[in-house]
Amino acid sequence: MDQTVTFSDQAASAEVCSRVDQFYAMQMQALDDGDIDTWVDTFTDDGVFVSNGLPDPVEGRSALTELGSAAVARLDEKGAIRRHFVFNVIIDPLADGVLRTTCYVPVFDTVDGVTTLTTSTVMRDELITSEGGLRVRHRTVTRDDLVAEAAPGSGT
Repeated sequence: MDQTVTFSDQAASAEVCSRVDQFYAMQMQALDDGDIDTWVDTFTDDGVFVSNGLPDPVEGRSALTELGSAAVARLDEKGAIRRHFVFNVIIDPLADGVLRTTCYVPVFDTVDGVTTLTTSTVMRDELITSEGGLRVRHRTVTRDDLVAEAAPGSGT
């Protein structure tokens, strides 16, 4: 049985795929639980978060803490429980142990017992290995609802 995921001409081992899967599970659950310190610790000191839903890139742990804390405060104000689901992860191993990942992240909010899909996103990361495990060096989140033009081939 082949235990690799192929993207471009590189392959990630089953062990790497499992590490990435566990990393995203821990990272997103920390965020959803409002544990912003743990979430921020999953980024490098100079980590960058870019999104078409934000006016500017967010750079560094201090700015990431502000971003995460503001999101938690908005959700608390609404009485919302948020869940991020990471799936269809493609891992592209690059030089020097860097992993480029692309995945889908639908975001669901539950308010007053009603769960709705809040947004559908594509997340693209550059992950590096540090002493503490994987860390995000650069993240780009693209919200589908804010994409001006449909991507080629999106009509299927």
